Amino acid sequence: MTPRQLPSDAPAGSAASPPRPGPAARPRPRPRIIVPSRPLIDEPAGIVISGCAPGRPVTVTASALIDGSVYEATATFTADGTGVVDTARHASTAGSYTGTDPFGLWWSATPVAPAAHAAAPPGPVTSRLRAETARDPITAEYQRHWLAPGATVTEVGEPGVRGIFARPAGPGPFSGVVAFAGSGGGLGPAAAWAPALASRGLATLAIAYFGGPGLPSALAGIEVEVVERAARWLLRRDDVASGTVGVLGVSRGSELALWAGALLEEIGAVVAFAPSGVSWSALDARGPVDAPAWTFAGQPLPYVAIGAPAKAARAPAAGPVALRAAFEPMLADPRLFEHAVIPVENIRGPVLFVSGEDDAMWPSAPLTRIAERRARDRGFPYPVVHLCYRDGGHICAGVPGTPVVTEVRNHPLTGGRYSFGGTRAGNARARADSWPRVVAFLRDALG
Repeated sequence: MTPRQLPSDAPAGSAASPPRPGPAARPRPRPRIIVPSRPLIDEPAGIVISGCAPGRPVTVTASALIDGSVYEATATFTADGTGVVDTARHASTAGSYTGTDPFGLWWSATPVAPAAHAAAPPGPVTSRLRAETARDPITAEYQRHWLAPGATVTEVGEPGVRGIFARPAGPGPFSGVVAFAGSGGGLGPAAAWAPALASRGLATLAIAYFGGPGLPSALAGIEVEVVERAARWLLRRDDVASGTVGVLGVSRGSELALWAGALLEEIGAVVAFAPSGVSWSALDARGPVDAPAWTFAGQPLPYVAIGAPAKAARAPAAGPVALRAAFEPMLADPRLFEHAVIPVENIRGPVLFVSGEDDAMWPSAPLTRIAERRARDRGFPYPVVHLCYRDGGHICAGVPGTPVVTEVRNHPLTGGRYSFGGTRAGNARARADSWPRVVAFLRDALG
C-alpha cells in the first residue's frame, strides 16, 4: 500500500496522531437556594439562587408565617451571566413588587390563608421559598429572627408597669428606651420594636398605658407618670445605664412621648413616629371625646377637641376613612391650637421625628413642623431631626422586613375602618431608610 503523501504545510505527525479530545463539557450545577445564616428581621440580607440558566427568568415565591396568617409575595428576576439571582442586588421585573429591594419579598406580601402556628414577636418568622427556574422548581425554608443570639424578652407585670422587657445580649450596662403605641392601645407595634431594638443593643421596655388588663379602657385622662414609672423601672436595673432613657411613641403615643420629654427628668431623648406637636382630645370606643387625653400631677394637660368628621369612620359602608380631614381645618387657624402646642423646648435632649407627607390618619408632617417651629422659636439647644417621606403614610416608620398595609379594617379601640395613607412601596422605603437612623440616633443620644 502506497503511503499517503502529506501536504507540504501540514505539521509532521498529523496523519499518524489520533485527534486529541477537547475538554470535557462540565455539567451545569443544579439550581439551589442559598439563604442567609440566621438573619434578623431588619437585616437587608438577600436570598441567592445559583445554578440558573444565564439570562433566563426565575420566579421566586416567598411564604411567611406572621401574626396568625400566611403571607405570600412573588418576584421575577433575570439570572445574571453566571446563572445567579441575588434578591438583594438584582431587580424584580414583575410580581408583588418591582425594582431592587432586599426587603421586597417581605413588605409586599399579602395574607393568603390562616396559619396554625405563626409566632408573634419575639418568635422567629418562618419563611418558605420556591424558585421556578428553567429546570425543576426548588424549595427551601429558613427563619428570620427578631432577637439576636443571647438577647431575651420577658413579661413585666408590676404595679404601674405592664409590658415586656427586651434585653440585649451581654453584661451591659445598656442604654434604655421606653416604647409605646398609639390609639390602638395595648402594646401594639411596640411589641415588635422592643426585640428589634434590643438586638441592636438598646434595652427596651415596651409598655401598655391603656387597653389591657388592669388599665384604662380608653385613651382618656392618661397619666404622663406612666412613662415616669417605666423609666424609673429601667434605671433601677444594674444592666441599664444610669442617667436618662429615651422614649419612642407613635401617633397619639407621640404626644405622650413629647409630653414625657418635656415634663420628666428621666427622659433624655425622644423619638416620635407619625407625630403631632399639638395635644389632642380623648378617644374612646365611640370616637373623639371633648376631654383631656393626658394628665400630669393630677391636672389635665391642654388639648384641642378633634373635629366631628372623625366620627364618620364608624359608618360601615363608607370604606376606609381618611381622618386627616378632621384635623386640617383647625390647623388653618393657629388661634385654635396654639394653647395646646406641646412645650418641646423643655425636653432635655435631642428629638427625632418620622412623618409621611401622605399620612391619611392625620397630617403628621404639618403637625411635626409645628413642633419644629416651637423648638426653633424658643431656642431649643438640642438637635431636632425630621425625617419626612413624600410617599409615606401613617405607618411609614417602624421595623422593615414585615408586610406593609395602607389601612386598618377594625381599629382596636373604635372598630372603625381607617386609611393609613401612603403607598406600600413608599412606606416600605421609608421604614428601610428611617429604622437604622432611629437606632443610631438613640445610641448616640443616650450613649
